[in-house]
Amino acid sequence: MIVLFLDIDGVVNCKTTIERVNGVVGIELSKMEIVKQIVAQTRCKVVLSSSWRLYKPDLEHVGRYLKLYDVTPDLHGKTDRGCEINAWLDKHPKVTNYAILDDNSDFHKDQRLFKTSWETGITKEVADAVIKHLQKTT
Repeated sequence: MIVLFLDIDGVVNCKTTIERVNGVVGIELSKMEIVKQIVAQTRCKVVLSSSWRLYKPDLEHVGRYLKLYDVTPDLHGKTDRGCEINAWLDKHPKVTNYAILDDNSDFHKDQRLFKTSWETGITKEVADAVIKHLQKTT
């Protein structure tokens, strides 16, 4: 199984996003389309690692745009996001390859992070790198 761990803020939205959901920055459709291209080209499963997973209305909103396979566990702030992803991976040994799309840096050195930025969100260049990585056989 191939997995894409997806953050929302700074990936499918950015500082110039005008869309709003529940009073905060929403999902920019053009950026979500880039994520959908990754999914289509790699046939990966999407696991939401964003804080949006913690609030049912936000989680449902993401689900309107993208089929979610799962969410990472909430370890109640005792660890960083990298630990949450490792906890999820430990429970899913059939994962053969994965990528993390996030604008934060709270991951472990050995994790496969493809960093976006709050300035721009996901770009075609980042998406191409993710696709190339996910298409590798391990």
